Amino acid sequence: MFADGYIGIAGIIGVGKSTLTVDLAQALGFDPILEEVGGNPYLERFYGDMRSYAAIMQIWLLNHRFRQHKEFVSRISLGKIRGVVQDRTIWEDTIFARMLNNHPDKLITDLDYATYLDLFDNMVLHELVYPQLLIYLDCSPEMALKRIGVRGRSMERTITLEYLTSLRQNYLQFLDEMEDAGVRILRLDWEKFLATSEIVRLVHEFSLRPSHFTKWVRPLRARAEAFPMPQAALAAEAQLAASAH
Repeated sequence: MFADGYIGIAGIIGVGKSTLTVDLAQALGFDPILEEVGGNPYLERFYGDMRSYAAIMQIWLLNHRFRQHKEFVSRISLGKIRGVVQDRTIWEDTIFARMLNNHPDKLITDLDYATYLDLFDNMVLHELVYPQLLIYLDCSPEMALKRIGVRGRSMERTITLEYLTSLRQNYLQFLDEMEDAGVRILRLDWEKFLATSEIVRLVHEFSLRPSHFTKWVRPLRARAEAFPMPQAALAAEAQLAASAH
């Protein structure tokens, strides 16, 4: 299902999600939901040694974002807040896990990737709420790398153009999957920043467009087929798909 008043801001590292999240939330009278970069105990270690920390960091992120997700969905449904603008949704966590599994150096092993996806299944199946609108900010990996350098986080100095290029490719695949599920996607060229007032206009325009839930997007398991989905999860997915029609 969709949650009215739930807007997600998507895009690769360095594109400018956090700034738009705050500005758009203020313009709409919504609450901003930001990534807690400083509160992630694995992030700096991950950038220093991706192979050792990739899997555990993805699990930490999933747990953290799931807690956020449940809290704000509940607050919206109870009428405690008008809505939220979220800097990177829980759905986007799977982009990073898949990319790290598909990496030539297998930064996340097939076994760890399958375990992560089973955990994602078990958690998200019970809190299946899509954003009313997902705004994708698109810019070149070269521009993103330049912006990362300008903001000057020491832990991000090891991010490469190759990493950002792969991330963008995986984001584009993810957007296709979300559109197949009926999620409204507003794609914006973010090489240059647009005025917040223009984004507000587009949000209202796109939010009026028809949308419908067609299926649950189960993250792809191309690299983890040797570790099949548990029967209980398969049954749950089949039941969910049947109820959507």
